This record gives sequence, C-alpha cells and structure tokens, in this order.
Amino acid sequence: MIVVGQVANKGLGINRPPQHYPPPITSLKGMKPLSTLLVCTSLILSSLGNSSACTALMMKDANGNAYQARTMEWAGMLPESIHYFPSGSSIQSQTPDAKQGMTFKTKYGFIGVSLKHMTPNAKQPCIAEGANDQGMSLSLNAFLGAEAPSVDTDPSKVLSVMDFGAWALGNFQNVAQVKQALQNKEISVWLPPIAFLGGMKAPVHYALFDKTGAGIVVEFAEGKLNVYDNPVGVMTNIPEFPWHLKNLNNYAQLTNVDRNSGTFGTLKVSAPDSGNALAGIPFSQISSGRFVKAAFFTTYVRKANTPAEAIQTLSHVINNFDRPYELSIDPPSGGEGAEGGDAHAVSSEVTLFTTMNDLAQNQFYIRPINSMNFSKIDLRKLAEVKEVKKISFDTIAQFDGGDATQLFLK
Repeated sequence: MIVVGQVANKGLGINRPPQHYPPPITSLKGMKPLSTLLVCTSLILSSLGNSSACTALMMKDANGNAYQARTMEWAGMLPESIHYFPSGSSIQSQTPDAKQGMTFKTKYGFIGVSLKHMTPNAKQPCIAEGANDQGMSLSLNAFLGAEAPSVDTDPSKVLSVMDFGAWALGNFQNVAQVKQALQNKEISVWLPPIAFLGGMKAPVHYALFDKTGAGIVVEFAEGKLNVYDNPVGVMTNIPEFPWHLKNLNNYAQLTNVDRNSGTFGTLKVSAPDSGNALAGIPFSQISSGRFVKAAFFTTYVRKANTPAEAIQTLSHVINNFDRPYELSIDPPSGGEGAEGGDAHAVSSEVTLFTTMNDLAQNQFYIRPINSMNFSKIDLRKLAEVKEVKKISFDTIAQFDGGDATQLFLK
C-alpha cells in the first residue's frame, strides 16, 4: 500500500509529496532535517571538497511528450565512456561480502554514460546517466550521507546500488513499473564503499522519468529506501528531495512577468531593459539554488511544438547549468582526499558532460566537456546490435556533433 506523506513499510518509504507544506522556511529554526544532515556531512565535506553538483530536469512539449536533460559536475575526470547494452545482456551484481548477488538478463536495450572502477570486481560498469529503448531515463546524482536499509538474507535479491541503473533501465518500461517493483521489495539495495571517496558508502540517489512525463526520485536515507513522486521534474543533490519541495515555498513570488515601471515617491521610473522577473532566482551553484532555478525554467519556458524545437529549447535551458573550469574554486582542504583529486590542491567543479533525451523518439544526445556540440545516438537504430558496445568519451569528443549512432554499429 502506498501511504501519502509517510513511510509505507519499514525500510521502504513510497512517498508522494504532501499536498500542504509548513510555512516558508526563512531561517535554520525548524529545519532539523537539514541541520542534522549538514552536521553529519560536515566532516565528509571538509575532506572531500565540494560535492558533485549535478542537475537533472524534465520538460514537456505542447503535445505532452517528455524531454529530459542533465549535467554532471565533478572536480576530476570520472566518466570515461558510453556503453550500449542490448536486450538479453547479462547483469551480475554482488553482495556486501563479495559473493554473487542478483543476476538477470535485460529485457530492454539501454545506453548509458558509464563509470568504471567504482567498486572492486564489478561485472559491469555503473550507469550514471542513461535511457532505454522504451522511453525511460535515469540520472545518478551525488547524495552525501546516503544510508540504505539492512540487506536481505536472500542473495538473489541483493543489488549493489552501482547496478541500480542497469536493473531499472534493463527491466522496466516506465517509472510506474519501477515504483511498483520497489514497493514489492523485489530488490535489496546496498551501498558499497567507494575507495576514492575514502571508503564512504556510495553517496547517490536517482531521478527517473518516462516519455509521459512521469517522474520519481529514489533516495537512501536514515536506513530507508524512499521513493517520491516528482511534481516539478527536477533533482539536484542534498538535502533530501522533500526538503527542496518545501523550500520552493520561499520562492512563491517568482514569475516570468517583468515589472517595467514603478514609482518612488513622486518619481516615476521605468526599467531600461527586460528580464527583471529573473532577479529573484538564486544564482548560487549550490544544490538548493540549482533546484529552484531548474524548477523555474521547466515551469515558465515556452513549450515547443515539435520534437526538433523541443530539443533545441532544452539545450538552451540545460546550458544555464554548465560550469567552465574555475568558475568557482575550493581551497585545499588538507583532508584525506579532495573530490576528484588531491586534497592539498585547489579543486574546481566543471561540467564533465551534458546529456539530453527525446524520450518519445528514443534519441539520446551527449556533449562531453571537450565538445562544443551535442552528438545524437538513435536507440531505434541499435535494435539489431547483439553485443555490449563501448565508445570512449574521447571518440565522442572528436566526433563533436551530428549523428553518432554509426559508432555503435561498427
């Protein structure tokens, strides 16, 4: 049973955001969930530098079709390639004691930006961003302080969170099916320690969208697996997803309508240019600011009439979250290891890649950091591929735009 606004089962919360929120948050008073989380992660942040500043969002066109995009920011080069897994691919996960966990063959083909060497002895790379041939996307974002439920005693249900992307994209057509499978406790997810993060349990959460525009967020917090419906089509990073929804109360005044005239005393004034409606949008690149900015864009940008126009519009929107080198820097922390590099060196998060998805037409677009243009991969043309394919980021970067589907057909 799905219970609105509260945990439905021990260790598994299938939640819808509450229909009525508390008064807008104007100070740290009354923000126990956030303050507790910040205290718990302060030591982690001091040794890891800034957290990965990923932004995932979804927009619809005038016909109700969904288009998804994300950026991935990190201070070191983490992703290295794109993998295509055809239907029938064998996936093997492992248990916390390095024994065989859940195994399955995928029902659907999917493409994904892959992260290697996240855990020792992994049978397949972790999918950080991807989409399947059924019109569903998945985004892995950083989520410091993640804590999963206890692992099931049945190893055939045990799934490393690093294999969650392959499980979701390889087995389900839409987010409703994923949510039902999680509600039925078909998997038992554990968070492996990540060596280059000092042994921290995998600090991740997931956003999933499908071609109808339905979306969910999957988070691991305080020993529970929580699944939230996503009414705004946005996910960033910490704090927990419901906090971000409540925080939008602080921005209820936002609108895309400029106010171009006013009066101070008897002095009449007029704006010299358009765009002052955007003055209240947070410019900071921290998670809470990006969430508000993304929600504003997805709410107010004009809905496109065609898929081509929709992708072009989406590219303009997601470009607002792109970060070049040293837009902001973090001084040396002196901890055990800075995010993506040396704790004793200056670090700077940059956008390592940007992706877009036309979920109705199964078109996957990617722009690595060294590319100016998006390259397109048509999943429909990969239907006859029978083996796992891997294309390096360097190859995609050299291709630099156009139809890159051919790279997977060689």
